[in-house]
Amino acid sequence: MSTQSNQYRPRGFTPLFRGVYSDQHLRVSDAERQAVADRLAEHFSEGRLDQAEFDDRVGRAMSAKTRADLNGLFDDLPETGALAAPDMPHMPQRRHRHPVLLIALLVVAVIATAHVLWWTAVPLVWVAFLVAVVLFATGRAGRSHTSQDR
Repeated sequence: MSTQSNQYRPRGFTPLFRGVYSDQHLRVSDAERQAVADRLAEHFSEGRLDQAEFDDRVGRAMSAKTRADLNGLFDDLPETGALAAPDMPHMPQRRHRHPVLLIALLVVAVIATAHVLWWTAVPLVWVAFLVAVVLFATGRAGRSHTSQDR
């Protein structure tokens, strides 16, 4: 490897910054080339590519050195059921939602709501209880005001 290529490819911290920097300069493996060729064969078998287009794209895929060389092979083709080659930049990967995190968030929301209700409703219940005790102690509870006026 020449000194110029060492300047552009940082050593040591690459996994930490993999999402920040482009992976276009990374070399592709035989497995990645084969995955691309398999997806192209699927499109060919479904009639989306003619023989000349298929041969051209498979040739480009099999001679690709870096991931940048694989760009554009699927731009005019729809998604298929097959998995995309790993880390292909033009094929966004779908985020999976975690039901455990959703349940944990729901539990936290219920606990927070219960906490708020406890500290607002319970003092009001105590105040109502004390008012009832005072009314019964003074004998005013249960008597009507109209009977005293006559």
